[in-house]
Amino acid sequence: MLDKILLALALTLVSAAPVAGQSDTRYDVDPDSGLRMERYRAPVPADIPGGITLNTEQAIALWQQEKLIFIDVFPPKGLGPDPLDGHWLIPDERLSIPGAVWLPEVGRGTLTDEAVDYFKRNLVRLTNDKPDTSIAFYCTSDCWQSWNAAKRAIDWGYSAVHWLPVGTDGWLELGAELVAVQPINFFDDSTQQAAALTEAPESQTVTDITAEPAFPDAARIFLIDQQGVELEIGNVVFSKNGPDKSGISVEVDSDQFVDQFLSMRPFKCLTGASEWFCYLPYPYELKNEVTTKELTELEYQLLFIWKSVASFGIDAWNGVYYQLEWQPDGSLQGKLLQGDLNVLASPPEPNSHPIELDEFIAEDAQSRLYPSLIIRP
Repeated sequence: MLDKILLALALTLVSAAPVAGQSDTRYDVDPDSGLRMERYRAPVPADIPGGITLNTEQAIALWQQEKLIFIDVFPPKGLGPDPLDGHWLIPDERLSIPGAVWLPEVGRGTLTDEAVDYFKRNLVRLTNDKPDTSIAFYCTSDCWQSWNAAKRAIDWGYSAVHWLPVGTDGWLELGAELVAVQPINFFDDSTQQAAALTEAPESQTVTDITAEPAFPDAARIFLIDQQGVELEIGNVVFSKNGPDKSGISVEVDSDQFVDQFLSMRPFKCLTGASEWFCYLPYPYELKNEVTTKELTELEYQLLFIWKSVASFGIDAWNGVYYQLEWQPDGSLQGKLLQGDLNVLASPPEPNSHPIELDEFIAEDAQSRLYPSLIIRP
């Protein structure tokens, strides 16, 4: 119990302020390009250097006066542009500002040469090659891709760049209309027709799980690194209480863990050349029960915090959550999500699960030391 109290205290202290002598990593950008390179779904700065920051009321007023070209850079799920015809292979509809132009993915920290060309030629087309044309970039709230896109346009010489930090979220909060918008074709810059929006081709979809999943008596837990190499870190014992319900007992331990003392608390860490993965035991009481459709209590016992080797201390902002899904072979695959675990600094309501996965992101999972996890007998 004392250990759990110390963990909550450590998380509180870590979340209170940056360590002296360190910058606030929430706003870190690449020192060479000046762009955000990862964790795009995170709090953004208050302004954009060299540009004009708009609140929603200002943006609506300029939209009503037709004084801005609105450019949506929202990054959709899916397979990206079709390599044959440039149509975007995306499964979900995007609701955006009426009259806006959607240029997906141009706000990433690193762009391919083809993506740079796509972005540049569409800016030329939309502004009639007049760099002083007023343009506005947006996405959703807490979206660094809109900040990056605006920064790129400024760096390329556009002198009337506006940025709407709250994006379509702020637009919707004020009751303004959003409409379905189609992405601009990656090759010919035409407006994509709604019929072209599609799921991944059948040959590329994940095989449906037809068999009813079932818990084994026991299973081993493996982290999987960027090269696909597995590292066993523990085990879970299942005590079945019915056809689809089970108690669980989880042990996370490995001789690969290195004891570290970080931010006033001991951690067990897996140390890589540029990044550490430190295990974060959930500090509050759990029921230790799961069903075949509800695996949260198992997921809560597989929490980590990553830290760069160069950083001092540890920051729960860099939380790692593995979201588990059944696989056709009966194993459980963990998809890495990144987000803020500072919520664990305060005790939750009894029998509740305080981590809000809606605030976690799957982007850049492959850049982490262990992008996935698997549990199998």
